[in-house]
This record gives sequence, structure tokens and C-alpha cells, in this order.
Amino acid sequence: MIRPLEYCVNKQHIHDSVDTIDNRIVELLALRKTYIGKGKSFEDEQNEEQNVIRNLDSNYVVLAKRFHLPIEFIQSIFQEIENYINQDFIAKGYEQQ
Repeated sequence: MIRPLEYCVNKQHIHDSVDTIDNRIVELLALRKTYIGKGKSFEDEQNEEQNVIRNLDSNYVVLAKRFHLPIEFIQSIFQEIENYINQDFIAKGYEQQ
């Protein structure tokens, strides 16, 4: 459970909340990977990918501003996620052949 910060009165409350946040992050990353996989399966993906790629940079800026984080931080996180997912899809592509 993520306890509201104002109700965290000891380190265990903080630890438990951070653990829950971390678990949700990983859960969402796995879900994101599933959606990207589904998107790659569509025949007309090439045109859509070009639009997605163009919109990613502006999306980083929006996300960074919304959550008051440095743009470079958001960009580096998503770049690492994309690198991992792309490597995984490439590896699976080779395995299927």
C-alpha cells in the first residue's frame, strides 16, 4: 500500500510505500512492453511508428514538466526502456526463425 506521505511516521512506512511504488513501476513496464509488442504486430505499423517517434521527444518534455523532473532524466529512462524492449524483440525474432 502506498501510504500518503503525510501519514508516514517512521522508516518502515516509507520503505513499504517505496516497495509498492517499485512493484507498480515494474508492473507498468511489463504492461507497456505487452502493448508495444501488440503494436509491432500490426501491418501498418511503419507509418504509425514514424508519428510515434516524432511525438516521443515532445512527450518527454510534457512528462518532465508535469512531474517537475529534468527532461534529460525522463529521456534517459525511456531510452533505456526502449533499448531493452527492442533487444528483447530482436532476440525473440531470431529465436522464431
